[in-house]
Parts: sequence; structure tokens; C-alpha cells
Amino acid sequence: MAKIIIVGPAYPYRGGQSLVEAYLHKTITALGYDALTVSYSLLYPSIFFPGTTQYDTSKIIPFEHTSKIYRLINSINPITWIKAYRFIKKESPDIVIFVWWMPFFGPAIWSIAKRLRKKCQSTRLTFLVENYISHENRWFDEFFTKKTLKLAHSFICQSNYIEKQITHDFPATPIHRTTLSIYDCYNLNQYSKQTAREFLHIHSENVILFFGLIRPYKGLDRLIETFAQLLESKPDTTLLIVGENYEGIEKYQHLIEKYALQSRVILVNKFIDNEDVEPYFKATDAVIMPYYSGTQSGILMMSYGFERPVVVTEVGGIAELVIPNETGIVVKNNEVENLLPSIIKILDTKEQIPYSDNIRKYIHKLGYVNMANILEEIIK
Repeated sequence: MAKIIIVGPAYPYRGGQSLVEAYLHKTITALGYDALTVSYSLLYPSIFFPGTTQYDTSKIIPFEHTSKIYRLINSINPITWIKAYRFIKKESPDIVIFVWWMPFFGPAIWSIAKRLRKKCQSTRLTFLVENYISHENRWFDEFFTKKTLKLAHSFICQSNYIEKQITHDFPATPIHRTTLSIYDCYNLNQYSKQTAREFLHIHSENVILFFGLIRPYKGLDRLIETFAQLLESKPDTTLLIVGENYEGIEKYQHLIEKYALQSRVILVNKFIDNEDVEPYFKATDAVIMPYYSGTQSGILMMSYGFERPVVVTEVGGIAELVIPNETGIVVKNNEVENLLPSIIKILDTKEQIPYSDNIRKYIHKLGYVNMANILEEIIK
């Protein structure tokens, strides 16, 4: 039985990267591989983390496999990088899959990968790349990214957008394509649209949702401006804003007050535990992703997991996974004149276009459906 080691954040850390690891481990194990994960004992030093906690406080843990998770890497302690390398070397895996999403972790990953490349020549080093350069695009990002990723024997890219970037910088390294998984683990089938709205005390005809961490690049400010105008033609509409802020929440509260939207906006400013996610998506007619920038999105995959259509801006690789007028609407950018008619259209057509059926038919093509072939190619 071939052995695969995943290197990346895993439970008890929360958020998208831990979910990537959970689905990846689940997929690899289901394919018959012996899989384990080398995770972090310290991910972000507290001084660098803008949220309330890095840890998952949920009662429900998707695909729990804590016995297969080894928390060895301290992101700022080089001694632990050597220990992680020695552990991986001792396990003698056929493949090591490094989850790459943030150049901040470049020094740790580079240290481990460089030693493996030199001392474990039969082990294939693969980088699963979700985000090539971080959203903040700091001065050191490109340096750490290129220095670390040049150690890869191959790449697994999760969008055409990322594939083009990697092809440009590493044209001789094999690239395999997949997408993020459909995040269906939150759909507990406890709510219908009606009961979800009753639970959330929503009685309006239309509901739109902004979900996820609140960060500058996600365009919530533009959505609030657009929503103020939306109410002129769709007055019986509620905007749900659900997520923890990674910046000052005051500017969004100010916008809500500026446009007198208090009675039409529900702001839930916290990270939502896994078991509490469902009613927000079940209550909504559409999920709005008015991003200024991006590569791909777990929020899109959560929306599809709940069979909810989306309105997305044409940034990064996000729009690649949206079929216009079938699973959602793609807008050129988040200017109000583009965003507003798209939201109106998706609300006007929610009874005419079978968005949920279309999504259900589409999503079986997404996720790690081709991972068996990818791993076989890497091992050859």
C-alpha cells in the first residue's frame, strides 16, 4: 500500500485550509492509500492573527481523523522544521503533498521540502496550490513562493488561473488539475428555506447572503452600497452578513447607518461553528461574492453544497466554476452598476430558473474526482 503524507493545517485549526486537508485526507484514504497529516503546533503567532481564535470550537468535526494528524510544525521555530522532516523521512512516504496557500509559511515548508528533496529521492514532492501569492501581496511573497515551489516534482492546481501562473514560473514542472471540494459537510438537512427563515426571524420575500471572513478584498463595502439601491426596486429584501471581521467592523456599521439599512441588514459578526452554518445558507435565495480580488473560494463551494446560486465577480479562478444563468451570474467587477442588475436578475429568476437542479447536476464534476488518476501519475 502506497503511503501519502499531507503537510498542512488540520484540525483543531479552523477555516478553509483545515477543510482542504479534511477532504483531501478523506479522498486519499477512500482510494486505498495509507494517509497521514503533518500539521502545525503553532500556525500564526497571536500577534499576527486578527481573529478571535485559530481553533475550531465546533461540536461537529467533518471527517474526524485526529489519530492521523501529527502536530509537529511551529511556523516560527526552525528546530521543529527539522523534527518534521525527520518524522516524514522515517515514515518513508511515496508522496508528500504540501498544501500551499500563504507565503508566510514558505520558510518552514522550504526547509522541510529541501531536506526531503536531498535525502529522500524516491519520495515525490507535490504542492497542492490554492493561492499562489497571498491576497495582501507583500514584498516578500513572490520571493518565498518561487524559492519554495521550485522544489516541487509536480503541482496540483485548483483553477486554470493558478495553473497559468505556475506554468509561467515553472514551465518544466508537471501540473495536474482539480478543484476545491464541494463543501457539503455543513448541510445537516435540519432546515428547509421556510424553517431556516423562521429560525433567523426573517419574514421578507427575498434574502441574499454574504458569508465568510470579512476582509478588505471581499468587497462587503460595495455590496452594502449596492444593497441600498437594491431596496428601491426590491424593498422586501434582507441582507445577511455573516462572518468574523479581520479588520475594523466599524466602517461597515457606518455604511449600514449611512444608508439607513438597520431594519434590512442582519449582521452576525462572528465565526460560525460547523453545526450552525446551515440555516444561513438554507434561508438565502443567493450568495453574493462581490470580491475585488481572489483566486478561488471555499464560500462558492459551500454555496454549491447547499445548492444555492451565486453572484460572483470575474476575479481569479472563481468565475471558472460558475455557469452563467444556470448556477449563478458572473459580473465583470463589483461596481454598483454591474452588481445591482445581477442581483435583481437572480432574484427575479429564482422561480423560473432551476438553479438548485442545475447545481446538483454540475457539482459531480467538481472536487477531487480525478485524484486517483493524479496520484497514479505522480507515483509513476
